[in-house]
Amino acid sequence: MAKNYYQDGNTMDWKNGTSKAVVTGQAVSVGAVTGIAQHDIPVDADGELMMTGVFVLPKVAAETWQRGARLWLTADGELTAKDKDGSNVAHAVAGTAWITTNAGEAEGRVRLGF
Repeated sequence: MAKNYYQDGNTMDWKNGTSKAVVTGQAVSVGAVTGIAQHDIPVDADGELMMTGVFVLPKVAAETWQRGARLWLTADGELTAKDKDGSNVAHAVAGTAWITTNAGEAEGRVRLGF
């Protein structure tokens, strides 16, 4: 193994420094990337985020995107095909649309970080 190997990158240790508890399966923005809470993480507690895999998450209902489209996570925790919000604030990278998703659908499937 390479002498500079650190870890496989499938998970990330994360301390919930927000003002709200995070529930298992919830998307979390960490800087410019997105992870999924592996378990419930109370405020000020340490937890683990999954950084790889395909997940079903809420999406901006009005959007349609094709399989393979680049996706981001809004501040409200929804998937979007837009890299910035209306105030030109960057969203966190979520990953790639795993299936085609149509307007009116409440959820989308995203492969994290890919």
